[in-house]
Amino acid sequence: MRFTWFGILFIVILQLACKKANDWLNVPRTKQDVVFSTLKDYQALLNNTSILNAALPTIGLIGCDNLIVLDKNIQSLPVIERNSYVWNKDIFEGRNSVEYSTSYLAINYANVVLDGIEKIERSSSNYHEFNSIKGQAHFFRAIYYLELASLFCKPFYDQTASEDKGLCLRKSPDINEIVKRSSLAETYKLILEDARLSADLLTSANNVKTQPTKKAAYLLLARIYLNMSNFENAKKYTDSCLLLGNSLIDFNIVPRESLPYRFPDFKGGNDEIIFYAQGNLYQTIYPSENTAVSLVDTLLYRQYELTDLRRKVFYREFDSITIKFKGSYTGVASNFCGLATNEAYIIRAECNARMGNLPDAIKDINDLLRKRYQRGTYVDFWSDNQDVVLRKVLLERRKELPFTGLIRWQDLRRLNLDPSLATSIFRYNKGVLIELKPNDSKYVYPIPQNEINLAGIEQNIR
Repeated sequence: MRFTWFGILFIVILQLACKKANDWLNVPRTKQDVVFSTLKDYQALLNNTSILNAALPTIGLIGCDNLIVLDKNIQSLPVIERNSYVWNKDIFEGRNSVEYSTSYLAINYANVVLDGIEKIERSSSNYHEFNSIKGQAHFFRAIYYLELASLFCKPFYDQTASEDKGLCLRKSPDINEIVKRSSLAETYKLILEDARLSADLLTSANNVKTQPTKKAAYLLLARIYLNMSNFENAKKYTDSCLLLGNSLIDFNIVPRESLPYRFPDFKGGNDEIIFYAQGNLYQTIYPSENTAVSLVDTLLYRQYELTDLRRKVFYREFDSITIKFKGSYTGVASNFCGLATNEAYIIRAECNARMGNLPDAIKDINDLLRKRYQRGTYVDFWSDNQDVVLRKVLLERRKELPFTGLIRWQDLRRLNLDPSLATSIFRYNKGVLIELKPNDSKYVYPIPQNEINLAGIEQNIR
């Protein structure tokens, strides 16, 4: 795959100009004029939140079972959203993929930093700053490759990963380099290597939530391993994450219906947020009150008990069938795509349930739900049946993270590998009932055609 250098160059220059106006008055006009030479320069690149924190992939949510678009409204959706919602073979119809381009732009930022920082000598005076910058770059590359793999590759299955097609793994800042697709095993190998390096290099002390920390890297590792169905390691890293802080916000106190999007700005008031990021905007999935676009699936909404505060915090009910997603950890009209403590609790609960550690799984779920129900109304869950506990955990995972990042999309893909947990999704389109079956090839998005044309890489079969 290839990129247009001047598009990236313009954004880099613009952002650095804003951050360092006095140093960048003489705006470079060619690639050769752009020189990053100090740790301060590389940190400025990583501080570009509009590239690294504001455009994580979310398109998979459109094809999930947490929302519905009335048949009469489907044709009025933007082309890419309409095609995603009804699982058409051709999603982009020759258009660029925002997910693909913005993710690789973020990856290129990380590659610029990782390449350039090796030219700086690490010393006792810059040791911590050097490690922090390098760790941040590895983290960003890992999270973007993971999210891309969740869209443009098959779900990870150990027995076929070495043969399944992976991503174009760009590790160099040379944007003109042609990179062919790797295997899925190679893709996850790099994702894990980057995430582990970030965990080793980062510290736990950072008050800037748009910058990753050791705690965030541990939770990212847990998310990666969960998507690989490696439950032992997923639990290991949630343990490490929660040892660095396990506080949950009380939905009786923090979220408020008076706030436009229920939650306060991420900069303060939500102690669960470990790493802040938000997603690409699609009108079918971001929080709003526009009932003419999409609605929350009523089967999901009815799973919340009346005393479950998430029912009012996450949604607005206009009538019995008209429910809108409203509450987001972003505190704005955007999907939360970062990492938060609630996800760590649920990952660990699922891993413990699968590994037979039922009391530990139940404790995590009860600890979470006590903070989600009206005070004094929650009755602790208990069962000694492993399947019952696992299904309870998976249900609460869906209810806790319904429109967070690509989580529901990732869950459908990985759970469909187990016939006992597989889900078929149904929609009406032009009066015809259509179905997305478990493990359907349409759980893998097509590579944008412009990338196929430029690099000659192999297209996904849909």
